[in-house]
Amino acid sequence: MTPILYILGTSIYFPFKISGGGEIPYHRLQAVRLAVCLTFSYFAFKFLFLEYSKLYPIRFLDIFLKSLTLTSLMVYLSLGLEIGEYVVVIYFLIFSIITHVISGKKFRKYFS
Repeated sequence: MTPILYILGTSIYFPFKISGGGEIPYHRLQAVRLAVCLTFSYFAFKFLFLEYSKLYPIRFLDIFLKSLTLTSLMVYLSLGLEIGEYVVVIYFLIFSIITHVISGKKFRKYFS
């Protein structure tokens, strides 16, 4: 749905903000870009230098949310953003903790 709306000239970004033809804030784009680079670097390093193991999708989400939390915090601090933007970082932190618990060995049987 979001890609179709973008083609029609409307962008939706987190936390459910609709911008009619406007751009997504620069600091959020930077945070996501750095999180994607950090996540893929992590998996590339793990594949090349450590053991190769089976990867569940919840584990990938866990690593990405941790990366997004870290990079969002770094970008927001470096740009000196207002305190209201840090609510998004807290949201990412809460969900990265939840996915960390869910991706543990105890819960893997639910995803296989």
